[in-house]
Amino acid sequence: GDRKMVYSAHVGAPSGAPSVEAVVCCGRKDPQVAAFGHGGVFVEGAFFYKPRPKARDRYENERRFLELICCSCESGEPLRAFVPNFYGEVERDGAWFFKMDDLLHAFSLRGRHIADLKMGLRTFAESEAQSAKPRADLFERMERMEERLGSSVLTDAERASRSMTKARWMALRDSLSSTSALGFRIDALLTPRAHLTAFDSRLFHTRARADVIAALRSFFPRRGECEGGSHPRQAAAALLARVRELRGALTRSAVFSRHELIGTTLLLVADETCRAGAWMIDFGVTREAPAPLQHDVPWVPGNREDGYLLGLASLTEMLQELVAADEWD
Repeated sequence: GDRKMVYSAHVGAPSGAPSVEAVVCCGRKDPQVAAFGHGGVFVEGAFFYKPRPKARDRYENERRFLELICCSCESGEPLRAFVPNFYGEVERDGAWFFKMDDLLHAFSLRGRHIADLKMGLRTFAESEAQSAKPRADLFERMERMEERLGSSVLTDAERASRSMTKARWMALRDSLSSTSALGFRIDALLTPRAHLTAFDSRLFHTRARADVIAALRSFFPRRGECEGGSHPRQAAAALLARVRELRGALTRSAVFSRHELIGTTLLLVADETCRAGAWMIDFGVTREAPAPLQHDVPWVPGNREDGYLLGLASLTEMLQELVAADEWD
């Protein structure tokens, strides 16, 4: 069939709901289904199955982090309510999958609003910053993005060779977006009105704070879309409360303090009933650090800091402004 995907998530009681992981493959044409990630995932009953990462390091990183959180449940790991329920690996038709809860059904299919936020001051590992391998595919992608940007970011040497390194690609992506300045960026938005990704919309160069707030506001339902007398401010307030709870959990988590989180997603979900939630996903580049990290200081090569809490602080401030806003469309 026509296999496409959407993120899968679940909103439960803020104090201890099971969480999330990304993407459900529907195997059918559906206007609500949008490609937000990697293919090959599928849903079966109450579970969804995510293909095991092909790269050995990404597979080991993600599995190890999920097991750390899930196996720490009995000892009171604070992040347990903010990461996926993980049931190990299963084989289907010769392929291996991570088995997790399918939880998106808690939201209305018709009025679903989803945002993919890449968290932290950088989206590349320190080892990737040393990569010198030229890649034509990344040059071509940046060349297309440069056309939409309306200004030149590629160097003469990159144009001459028609290639660029992955390190250069990722550093440009971070600097063109709000990653380097605000500690997070919006990589994709899916609402009943639009589906935007970083590579086919303005999101890849949404960097100014006011523009990021405007993009974040577009994630929420409009007043006319809300049901049962609800108001979009309710969704913003619910999300603000959830993000504050997440910060508290992060600051109490020994697992978080010991890990460098690179390229992780904070998945935001809401619907026309103005329920909302947020969960941490995508741990393929999450590695254990040699010493505890602060997560709220700038990165310099060698310190392994990711700036996750700086991004969360920026997001919190923006949500506070939206909750206090006088006017909603």
